[in-house]
Amino acid sequence: MDFWFIGNCRRMRTFHLLLLLVLFSFKSQAQSAFTIGPMLHLNISDKKYQVSYGLEAAYWNLSKFPVGVDLGFDFQKGVKRYYAEMQVGLGVVGAGAGPVLEQAKGEPIYLGFQSNFWANYFVGFNLRRRTVHHQRTLAPGLYAKLPFMQNIEDDGDTDWSDVFDD
Repeated sequence: MDFWFIGNCRRMRTFHLLLLLVLFSFKSQAQSAFTIGPMLHLNISDKKYQVSYGLEAAYWNLSKFPVGVDLGFDFQKGVKRYYAEMQVGLGVVGAGAGPVLEQAKGEPIYLGFQSNFWANYFVGFNLRRRTVHHQRTLAPGLYAKLPFMQNIEDDGDTDWSDVFDD
C-alpha cells in the first residue's frame, strides 16, 4: 500500500510540473479579470467538523504582477461569515488574507482574520485558516469560478499590428 501511494505521488508531481509548463507557455492578453463562483469547505475546529458553503467574487489586475481583491460570504449551520481578502497569484497557486466578520446564532458579530491558499485557476482546492474570537479553524475546500476577462490593451480597431501580434 505504501509503494502505491509513493508511485502515485511521483506521477502526480510529474503531471503537475508538465501542466505548469504548458500553462506558462501561453501568453495572455487580458489585463484584468473578474471571477465569481461557489465554494464548499469542511470547517475543522475543536475536534468538530462542519460543512459550509458560500459565494465569492474577485477582481484581478493582471497587467504586471497578478494581484486581486475578493469579497465573499460563507454559511454554515448557525453561522454566517462575510469576508474580504487581498490576493496574489503566481501561476496556478496563490494566497490571500484579510478580515472576516462572523455571527453565530444568538451571538454578537465578531471580527477576525483569515488566510487562504489555493491551487488551480477556475476549479480547484483551497485551504483556509481563520481565527475569530479566540477560536482557530482550518477549512479545506473546493471551488469553481466563472471568469470574465477584459483586454485593456485593445485600441478598438483592427489593423496590421493586430495580425502580427505575438
